Amino acid sequence: MSIFNNIYNTFLVFINSHQRSLLMINNLNEKPVDNINTHHSQGDIPCRSCTDFRTFSRMRRQEFSQSQVQSLNTQSKDNKDETKILEHQRDDCPLDKDELGRSTWKLLHTIAATYSDEPSQEDQSNMEQFIRLIPKVYPCEVCANDFSEILTYHPPNISSQKSFAKWMCEAHNMVNRKLEKPLFDCSNVNERWRDGWADGHCDLCYSKPN
Repeated sequence: MSIFNNIYNTFLVFINSHQRSLLMINNLNEKPVDNINTHHSQGDIPCRSCTDFRTFSRMRRQEFSQSQVQSLNTQSKDNKDETKILEHQRDDCPLDKDELGRSTWKLLHTIAATYSDEPSQEDQSNMEQFIRLIPKVYPCEVCANDFSEILTYHPPNISSQKSFAKWMCEAHNMVNRKLEKPLFDCSNVNERWRDGWADGHCDLCYSKPN
């Protein structure tokens, strides 16, 4: 009996030792939970100006703790309006890719609308430099590359206001076509961005009380 007990005890010691070894190996291979996703390279940080709002908010929510997500959800009546809640915060938040694009086109169309009918050589030189610098400084890299390609195959016409406004409209339509958005009738570009529509509804906007 004593021999059997010795063999049995030796077997238990071996099993326990083997289990401890396996646990040590597994622990070495596993990352501590507290350290997961605590460090990001610059390339891993979501770029708001390079991403549409829905995608960006989804990427950011993945970084939130569960408690933060629950906090957002409790602000919703039925936990289905989280996107709407976030959208209400967008008035004073950094621009996403879509908002940045819309704002940029508004600026560019307005610049083209107020461009000189008979620009001097200096005017043309300044505008040429301005347009060609846009893709070099624009925050959205993909958008900047697209605009740079447009400048290569469809150089800006800055000889007059009408020519420049028409070119800007055509460039915008190239982007719209790529994004499968409706195209704008460029014959109406000055009505849209400079003079206001013939029915006068743009003038009525300015008569509304604050």
